[in-house]
Amino acid sequence: MTQQLPETCKEGLLGMPTQFKADKAAGVSAVIQFKVTGAEAGNYYLEVKDGNCTATEGEHASPTVTINTPSDVWLKIMRRELDATTAFMSGQFTFTGDMGTLMQMGSWFEQ
Repeated sequence: MTQQLPETCKEGLLGMPTQFKADKAAGVSAVIQFKVTGAEAGNYYLEVKDGNCTATEGEHASPTVTINTPSDVWLKIMRRELDATTAFMSGQFTFTGDMGTLMQMGSWFEQ
């Protein structure tokens, strides 16, 4: 079965829980806030807790990590057209918060 790629950043962010690998995030409790700028500006957050992942539109009061990203950059990352590490290292998005959580996050959503 072929994975359908998101057409918009919002669709991709809100759809991330369908790609969540609970075994890769065992014991993790984290909130990942996305502050998206550009053509699809908005705020979204993922909450990972008790082996589950939920996505919500809006802002969380106390995120573990906040990712500041243009919508086109994060859409490319979700579509696997751009490597997240490369994008971060080249300054295409920034973050604040726990670096360890940010580094683990990719494994929670591997295809």
